[in-house]
Amino acid sequence: MDSHQIFNIVSAILTTAALIGIPLLVIVASRLWISLPQNRPRNKAHSTRTAKPSTCTTTIFLGSGGHTAEMLQLVSGLDCDLYTPRHYVVGWDDESSVQKVHRLETSLAAKKTSRAIAGEPMVKVPRTGATESMTPECSLQDAYTVHRIPRSRYVHQSMLTTPITLAKSLLVAMPLIKRLTCLTETEARPPAGSTTEGPRGDRRSVLLMNGPGTCLALALAVIGARMLGVPDDRTPDMVFVESFARVKTLSLAGRLLYPLCDAFLVQWPGLAQQYPRSKYIGALV
Repeated sequence: MDSHQIFNIVSAILTTAALIGIPLLVIVASRLWISLPQNRPRNKAHSTRTAKPSTCTTTIFLGSGGHTAEMLQLVSGLDCDLYTPRHYVVGWDDESSVQKVHRLETSLAAKKTSRAIAGEPMVKVPRTGATESMTPECSLQDAYTVHRIPRSRYVHQSMLTTPITLAKSLLVAMPLIKRLTCLTETEARPPAGSTTEGPRGDRRSVLLMNGPGTCLALALAVIGARMLGVPDDRTPDMVFVESFARVKTLSLAGRLLYPLCDAFLVQWPGLAQQYPRSKYIGALV
């Protein structure tokens, strides 16, 4: 085989790859563009929407250590009657965060029981099925579940091997996000003519994150669902809360998720000035 024939074969392969690959890249890029929060039609719908949803399916990522402490502090201030059921996602080897979740939910159960004894009105919200066992105290409360996911990157892990661990995390995150956060049509849209709130009424879904990098897999799973055509009102709103320790610069997770999240919250005013899409909310912890 002479050089002329080799040149023709290589040219044919490159031409075929270009004819197939370029249209695919254009399609993927366009789907990604319309899936980004700044280009989503739902943002406009939210600005004119005044009705309060019956409940909000809440998925919470716990990144261990200080990230877990900050996130649980935030969750402790939520209205548990509205933000239910609560799904916690932790790393496969993060037993400490799991124990903290159980303690928090037990505390929330005790507070709600105290209010009931004191005669305060309580909103009864139907529970969805839990995938892990709950403590006896929590069984009186809104359902909560704990789910595990491989870490996208370990401390001091080489950047060369990070794509491999990220891919493993993403493979687990995609079905998990679909099961936990993506709403059914009935949940997302109340039946025509319905005026009552309930499990068949208007429901919202939210994904809370504050780092570290493993939450990137969850965010990519949501973006992937939007790119595949899951209706906008059935995918969760992604909310990233930057750590209180970040005063002047964003964390690596924050920089990666800044263009992907529907709401990006910071706890220092200087960050809000640097990043126009962020919102300063003051200190949460």
